[in-house]
Amino acid sequence: MPRSGSRTPELALPVGSLSALRSALEAQVGGDAAAQALRQAGYAAGDALFPLLASASEDAAAPAAELPEQLFWRRVGDLFAARGGGRLEFSAVPPALGALEAADWVEADATDGTLRPSCHFTTGVLANLLGHAAGEEIGVLEVECRSRGDLACRFVFGGRDALAAIYEALARGQELDQALAQLA
Repeated sequence: MPRSGSRTPELALPVGSLSALRSALEAQVGGDAAAQALRQAGYAAGDALFPLLASASEDAAAPAAELPEQLFWRRVGDLFAARGGGRLEFSAVPPALGALEAADWVEADATDGTLRPSCHFTTGVLANLLGHAAGEEIGVLEVECRSRGDLACRFVFGGRDALAAIYEALARGQELDQALAQLA
């Protein structure tokens, strides 16, 4: 049956659905393939979410890419909070990177006990949304995750080269602050 109106249809799912989906994919195709599939699905979802940034706050007339920084990040936070995702907080991360952090992020499962960050769907969504807003490709790397016992989920974003360098440094066992200092 065709739907009328211009609003993108949405589906509410139980919070545990994302964790269950990730677990099922990991069991069927392995951790790396599951992560890639979830990132791709998240990226596709970002196409439907980006237009909603314009209606996520009281100043719906301005396009998201033209908003003052503080209002843009409030809209991003409002967009996810209104849909049950959690409350994302922005912070600048030198040099020329940013971070979004949430102590209540819905994709994370604090009882999971995974060894690595696991909010793969979210990294895809954020890469799409932030890339649309910036008008260029943006990479997103989850560097802390409640699923592996961290206090919050933290997503660092920016250019792919900088994020690749951070990823490599973290894989070698460096702390995030050390990895960021090497980029300066």
